[in-house]
Amino acid sequence: MMKFGDYLRQAREARHWTQPEAAARAGIEQSYLSKLETGKSYPSDDVFGRLVKAYEIDVKNLVRDLDPGEAEALRDIESLRATRLTLHRTAQRLSRGWMLAGLACLVIGGGSTGAALTASDTSHEEYIYLSRGVIAPGEPFDVFDLVGVPLGRAPAVVADMRAQQIALQDRIDEEVRIQRAMQGEGYFETVEGGRRYFRALDSQTVIERSPLRWFWVPGLMFLFGALGCFTISWRWK
Repeated sequence: MMKFGDYLRQAREARHWTQPEAAARAGIEQSYLSKLETGKSYPSDDVFGRLVKAYEIDVKNLVRDLDPGEAEALRDIESLRATRLTLHRTAQRLSRGWMLAGLACLVIGGGSTGAALTASDTSHEEYIYLSRGVIAPGEPFDVFDLVGVPLGRAPAVVADMRAQQIALQDRIDEEVRIQRAMQGEGYFETVEGGRRYFRALDSQTVIERSPLRWFWVPGLMFLFGALGCFTISWRWK
């Protein structure tokens, strides 16, 4: 913030004008310009218009830079008064706009945060079943268990079991089923070439996180946004 006289002096010096030269361009006396620059006098409406034209002053920037007390001293100048009123109304509209934006962010942020706070997780049991391969017609449901059976000592029995184990190993095609409904110790399913036996292997508890927990992120963002909007609205005012 600055005084009107300082503003005139800086504007003149920025153009590298002497006081006599600046006074001549504005069509006023040098002594009068000197009083204006030292704050001993204030211009009339007509003189202010001359200074604005000579110095190419942006009245809006002048109003923004002037000390409030100086602006009050220049209240009789019509163009300054009109500009101050326009800027004031513009600032009010912007301030109200930022205030409304802040309120909207506050409502959205509060709602999102509330949803995140009240969110609850759910859980359910899952049952894991394993089928080791396709059981041919006429074979027992546990035929593939033979693969893990230790071999006996009799050479003939060992050779026969070894041959069966090798044949079964080539047919092993494991398939895992995870489902919510429990099917007891096991269940059959007809497939091409025979059937599969799915034996209960394990169970697990699955916790499903509520998607509302993600509302923490937008909730906090909107709340901080509301704080920023209110700050801007206050500063603009």
